[in-house]
Amino acid sequence: MKDKQIALELDVVKEQIAHHCAFTLGKKKIRETYPTFDKLWVDRELKRSKEAFDLVVRYGTMPFGGVRDIAQSVEDAMKGITLRPQELRQIAESIRASEAMRRYMKNSEIETPYVKELVDSLSDHQSCATEIERCINVNYEIFDQASATLKQLRKSMQACLQEITSEVQRFIAKNNAKLMDTITTIRNDRTCVLVKISEKNSVDGMLHGESASGQTAYIEPRSLVNLNNRLQSLKSREKEEIERILALLSNQVAAIGYEQLGNLDTYALLDSIFAKGSWAKQVDGCIAVVDDSDQRLYFHQARHPLIDADKVVSNTYEIKPPYHSLLITGSNTGGKTVTLKTIGLFAAMTMCGFPIAAQAGVIPFFDGIYVDIGDDQSIRESLSTFSSHISKMAYITAHAGPRSLVLLDELGSGTDPKEGEPLAVAILDALRNAHAMVIATTHYSALKSYGADHEDVLLSSVEFDMEQLRPTYHYIEGISGQSNAFEIARRYGLSEKILEKAKERKEAAKSKREETMEKLEASLMEQHEMKKQLTEKLEDVRKLQKQLYEEKAKLAQEKEAILSSIKEKAEASMEEKLEEADDIIALLKEMKAEAKPHEITELKHDLHALHEEEEEVEEKKEETFALGDYVKLDKLNYYGDIVSINKEKVCVLTNGMKMNTTIHDISHAQKQVEKKKKGKGYTKSQLKSFSMEVNVIGMRVAEALPIIDKYLDNALLAKVYRVRIIHGMGTGALRKGVHDYLKHQPRVESFVMGGQGEGGLGATVVTLKQKK
Repeated sequence: MKDKQIALELDVVKEQIAHHCAFTLGKKKIRETYPTFDKLWVDRELKRSKEAFDLVVRYGTMPFGGVRDIAQSVEDAMKGITLRPQELRQIAESIRASEAMRRYMKNSEIETPYVKELVDSLSDHQSCATEIERCINVNYEIFDQASATLKQLRKSMQACLQEITSEVQRFIAKNNAKLMDTITTIRNDRTCVLVKISEKNSVDGMLHGESASGQTAYIEPRSLVNLNNRLQSLKSREKEEIERILALLSNQVAAIGYEQLGNLDTYALLDSIFAKGSWAKQVDGCIAVVDDSDQRLYFHQARHPLIDADKVVSNTYEIKPPYHSLLITGSNTGGKTVTLKTIGLFAAMTMCGFPIAAQAGVIPFFDGIYVDIGDDQSIRESLSTFSSHISKMAYITAHAGPRSLVLLDELGSGTDPKEGEPLAVAILDALRNAHAMVIATTHYSALKSYGADHEDVLLSSVEFDMEQLRPTYHYIEGISGQSNAFEIARRYGLSEKILEKAKERKEAAKSKREETMEKLEASLMEQHEMKKQLTEKLEDVRKLQKQLYEEKAKLAQEKEAILSSIKEKAEASMEEKLEEADDIIALLKEMKAEAKPHEITELKHDLHALHEEEEEVEEKKEETFALGDYVKLDKLNYYGDIVSINKEKVCVLTNGMKMNTTIHDISHAQKQVEKKKKGKGYTKSQLKSFSMEVNVIGMRVAEALPIIDKYLDNALLAKVYRVRIIHGMGTGALRKGVHDYLKHQPRVESFVMGGQGEGGLGATVVTLKQKK
């Protein structure tokens, strides 16, 4: 099995999967997994991997925080050995892990009976974990409350330390001249003072040594002896109490030892299962299905997991009835061995219960996988390359059966082709007769002919780019490939004369059957290339068609948006004109018989003009403007020249002021023609020359005030004393600015918000002072 792992590089893939494990035992399980030919075991492991993959994709991996290899500690406890605080705390954390796993499964909404069975089998000993956590903190220290005795001992120790501190301070104060320093030190677990070496005999106490320099003596004053003795006694009793507590906790662990060892084994199994799921997610893989119903081997969009994900080429491999064997041909270094290894590796991984790096996979159940890949020349056994291959062939042909998968690289190579070819054909024929599924790579023409003569042998090749002289790794089913040895040799500089002689010898030795085969291969390859080009062009057409559909839909949306915008503007304009018409009609009613005939005629003319403007709104074409154009500001009925323009934004010089607006709110005008100003309100004497309101909606305060100022001057000149300023509601900033301005205007008698029919909060009605 080890030889197969090395040949197929299964051990390297195992390390990739083990990298996703949370702790050492999970990694160990992955590394110790080998292809198993027990169908029930394989089915169970694949289902576990599939469930873990589904859970990882939807919820992330299962939490394994706190899980460690505690087997040795648990076994020690079962032998009566008292565990250390760190070991006990790690056991508590391992017990807690089961609780987190149960919560994870409870929160999942996916049916995962195999994983759930494992989690449900975990023993629950939370009370033991609680007791350990009550006594030992995360830094592996024993809490005071671990026992009443320990708490009392530590309280006594603290009091004793305080007494020692007080006594030391008294001693230092009394003997300061004899001391090197006013600090204390600990020697032999006893508090000492630092005495000058010359004064060591004058201090009553016990000598505990001298400094390295010989200048200081460490002396325990006699007054501290009893206190230090008491402290040492308390420490000894504390140590005994801690050992007693640890022994009690160790006994609790021993009582649940077998269950914890069982939990640990389950943790390792779950860890390995979820590592498979995480690896499958990382490589965008799947879990293959083992199905014996039609003896079909199928890997869709398979990618070798050891090739860089940015460079690997995905291929689809399929062997199904009537085919039962696969011959892979093609150029040297053309990727035949990669194809062989990919199929063999995925079959072995499936028999291990591992996921594979493919979009889908189906294999029949194999009772054995036999591999002969690579140069296995053995110096120790004095075997040549050919001898090594033949020794393997002898074993494989003797043991392979109807449920065997046989992988052979360069079948029959390593010896004289005249003998190697017939030997290779005979070996393949024997394996076919044993009904084994055979996948082999070869250069031999005889094997290609053999494959063409038997309906159960599928010929295939791996594409080689002759322009770049490199393999493309694209697998081509149903077409055998050429070795292209002459063309490759030419590209690498072998002389044309040598190549011509080689071709002559090849042609002379070629049989009619081989010529026919070569012509057929060339024709099939040409058809394959044409099909490939047509497929690529069809894909381009589909992409272009999709792009055109998307652009068409986008244009339709833009058209709809433009029409909607035009409709909204038209409706707004219609409302504005209707308001003007209402004002004119109201004025006509007010004037009655007092109005002069020509004034009434003019008002009627204005009404007619309003009607014509509405009819022309839909037909109005978008105008273009340039710097210096003379235009009309439609909303304000002002005229002026464009002084700057930036896309849709323009600045117009009108009435001595610069006003910012857009191209949608202006229209071309002629300077020579005096335009009528259509007002929304009229007086009896100034019906045609003055508007009863000014509209500053959308302007900033700084822009609006000059316009309002000039408008009020014109109102007084026209002898109009009641006007309306339309500023809109908006944020209220413009209305506030207008009101602040009106408050300080001597021309203004009063102002109020607009009433019903006058614009409400969006307008201000101003009464101007009349000249007396």
